[in-house]
Amino acid sequence: MKTKIKKAIGIVLATFTLSACAQKQESSVKDMLKDPSQQEKVLTLMVEDHDLGKKYIAKMMENDHATGMIVDELVRAAANDTILAGKLSEMITRYPDLMLLTTHHFMPVIAAHGELSDTFCDHTLEHENLEKTLHEKMDGNKKMDGNKKMDH
Repeated sequence: MKTKIKKAIGIVLATFTLSACAQKQESSVKDMLKDPSQQEKVLTLMVEDHDLGKKYIAKMMENDHATGMIVDELVRAAANDTILAGKLSEMITRYPDLMLLTTHHFMPVIAAHGELSDTFCDHTLEHENLEKTLHEKMDGNKKMDGNKKMDH
């Protein structure tokens, strides 16, 4: 009986000790990160360590607020950096569904601004296959509209 009580007390004490150590370690990390130079060291480590960086990005992608921050910063930076804009554009074009979704969201913006509409048309005309496909689509729609009028 005494042995069982001693074991139980030992387990309880070990649990309290481990719990206290974990809380102490957590608060010491938080305290450490209050120092801007320590923050910089941690951020540099995360950026330079590929696996740690991937874990951090995955964690951020699980959080709606963090994902919004990533997209905002990426788009803002790409608006001022042609190399980054090119990389972003290249990534979007790798995923046709994303390209279609992006185009769908940008069309109202393009339509609302004349200079963007002109630029969009100019870019479209630079790509012969796209220009041809759009003309065929418009001609097909005109023929369908004509047939609809004749049916009435």
